Parts: sequence; C-alpha cells; structure tokens
Amino acid sequence: MKIVGGAWSNWSGGVTCKPRHVVAPKDEVELAAAVRTAEGVVRVPGTGHSFTPLNATDGTLIDLGAFTGLKGMDVAREIATFGAATPLWEIGTLLHPLGFGLINMGDIDRQTLGGVVGTATHGTGPTLGSFSASVTGFQILLASGEVLHCSRDDHPEIFDAGRVSMGMLGVMTEISLHVRPQYKLEEKGFFLPPDELFAKLDTLKAENRHFEFFWFPYADRAICKTLNETLQDAPPPRSAEAMFARGEAGARAPDMMLFTAINEILPYAPFLLRPAHRMFSQFMPAPPRVRWSHEAFPSPRNVRFNEMEYAVPAEKGADCVREIVEFIRKNRINTGFPLEFRTVAADDAWLSPFYQRPSVTIALHQYRRVDTGKLFKPVEDIFRRYEGRPHWGKRHTRTAGELAQIYPVYERFRQLRAKLDPQGKFLNRYLKSLFG
Repeated sequence: MKIVGGAWSNWSGGVTCKPRHVVAPKDEVELAAAVRTAEGVVRVPGTGHSFTPLNATDGTLIDLGAFTGLKGMDVAREIATFGAATPLWEIGTLLHPLGFGLINMGDIDRQTLGGVVGTATHGTGPTLGSFSASVTGFQILLASGEVLHCSRDDHPEIFDAGRVSMGMLGVMTEISLHVRPQYKLEEKGFFLPPDELFAKLDTLKAENRHFEFFWFPYADRAICKTLNETLQDAPPPRSAEAMFARGEAGARAPDMMLFTAINEILPYAPFLLRPAHRMFSQFMPAPPRVRWSHEAFPSPRNVRFNEMEYAVPAEKGADCVREIVEFIRKNRINTGFPLEFRTVAADDAWLSPFYQRPSVTIALHQYRRVDTGKLFKPVEDIFRRYEGRPHWGKRHTRTAGELAQIYPVYERFRQLRAKLDPQGKFLNRYLKSLFG
C-alpha cells in the first residue's frame, strides 16, 4: 500500500483519499487494538486494484502487509490456508514445491487473496467458480475485536455472507481454499470472425477447460484464447521474485509502449479507431506455449485503465456482447481497449455476481486518462436489460434499490452486516449508500 503526500490512490489513479491514520499491525492483537480504537471509517485496501471507491476513507487505512504467506496445508483434503494479504503472484510459487496449484485464476495476479475473495474476482471456465467459490473457511476480526473462524460448519451464515463482502463484515486475516495437484496448461491463441465465433461459441466453451475472447469493437475479428491441461514439458517454474518482476516489467514492452502512445492520441484522433483496433489485434495472440498453471493464467497489465464488468446469464452472453459492439460502432464511441468475454460457474455466496446462476462476464476498459462516461453509462443500460450483476471492484452506478432486485439475499446480507457492525465502522460513504 503506497501513501504519497498523505494521500492513497488505487492502481488506476481514479480513486484517491487522505486518511487520518495508516496502521500496519504486526499481529492479530495489534490489529484488534487498531480496529477498536480507530478514528473514522476503517478500510483495508490491499493493492488497490478495485476501480470503485470501496476503500476510500478519511478515517483509518489498515496495511495488512504482515498477514501473508502459507499458514497451513491439509494435503489429504487439498486445502491450503494463506494470510489474507498474500499477493496472488506469490501463491503459486508457495504451492508448487508442495505439489499443488490453484484451481483457477484471473489474468491479473497483482491483487491480494483477501481482495479477490472479497469481490468475487474470477478467471474463465464454465465449470469453474470465482475465487470466492473455492473458499472453505476464513478467519475474520469483527468491529468489536472478536475473532471468528467461519466455515460451512462454524458460523455458516457469516461464511455464506463473508465470502463476498468487500470488507464490510470485518477484516479477514486468514483464508483457506481448495487447491489441486499441480498441473501444466497449454495456451493457444487464434482469430475468428464474429459470425464464426458465435456459431462455435458453445462448442469452444464446452471443449476447452478455459476459453475467452477479446474483441476490439472496430476490428473485423476477435482474438480467442484457450488453456488446456497437458502432459507436455514446461520450463522450470519461476521464483516468486521473478514472477513479481515479470508482472512489473511486463512482456513485449515495445508493443505496450505503442499501445499506450496510441491510447493517449485516440481521444483527439477518432479517425484512427478502425486502423488502431486492427493493429492492436495483432499484438494479442501468443504463440502456443506450455507453462505451469500459476504462470499460464496471469498476463502483465502495465497500461493503466478503468474497468466496468458485468455478469449476465450464460445463455444471454452472446446477444449482450453483440449489442454492445453494435452500439459502440453505431455511436462511434472512442475506446482503445477490447471487450473481454469469460465464463463462470454458479455459486452460493450471497453477494456473488454468480449466485445461483451460471454466467458469462463482459468487461469494458478505458485508458486511465479517458472519461469513462460516454462508454460505461450507456453500456450499463444494456447490461441492465440483460439482468446483469456488477463486479464489485469495477465501475458501476447501481443503487441500493436496484441491488435489492438483482440479489435475492441482499436484504439478509444487509441485516447481518448491521448486526456484526452496528456502528458502521467498516462502512465508508460509498458502501453506506449501497448497504447502509
């Protein structure tokens, strides 16, 4: 967590705040004291990869940097326990020497485990759930300073609510989740024209462990990516330090420099949209390669952006993404990024966007210096028509009333939150407007 000149900023720079206090407790005793005595609203921002103001506060920010690492491994049950602030890029390198790996992962690994669990962050695969769906238990410190261990057997209601709770119920200090024996993935990238893509979409989803596509709206073909298990040889796994350096430095740096430069220019040169999108498409498909799972999932994301993502019912995903692209083209919306389409299995976490519903997710991005309103606002209206549920860490404008309509257990969550934190210690202004 970086504080510059007394101010905290999220990764994209789109959210800032000036907390009165920043506390870095060394253990649960110091954490409990910090929470009990904190002035103002308490938030735990992790690495700041949420694009919504989940963690903005003028009160107290807590740095959980001491709560990291592998805390336990139940080999027989294939359950690993980590400190909640463990960064994702480190988890694979901790599990691999023990012969295990994560079941699934998103394409960014800069977040902390607590952050991705708290917002139901996900990868892709129709039989695979979000990070929250893999959780078997967690340890949480409440506003009172009490520490609870929650699972399906212990405090099951808090377990069901807490797996996607954006830090509103308390501070998670440890998280246990299902893992699996280590495995290798073969990545393949290829192009498909949109008509052919949608004709084959169900087959592509069904026949690949992981399938996703990226579509620059003004390009005439989409970039498809698959990951499938393989027994082929893979390079030796990188160390945690090397994984971090790769994520920071990025791959194909000249391409990223060009991508950044064109995104700086596009708002002033809309006539470049079509040729730019065609050129950008050439950057993305990687040559076939085999790597260990924790190295295959993430991709460097060094061009900073703001993002909106919605989960819509799986059967409506293709129609939804086609309507979005048609709208962008018809209205000449200026954007330098592709739409991203992924699949996620249903789960039972109360505030999960995938609650009791197999889904596809559709993500839109805008360069961090670009006003997102012209793209995000009208496309959000399209998502509404398709019964979309927002990703909690990404831009949306849904109201409390709307959330109550699209989340069946919204009111039950709100009541439990009020019971555990009656004074609203973990409820900043933004969260209060949605759940207070």
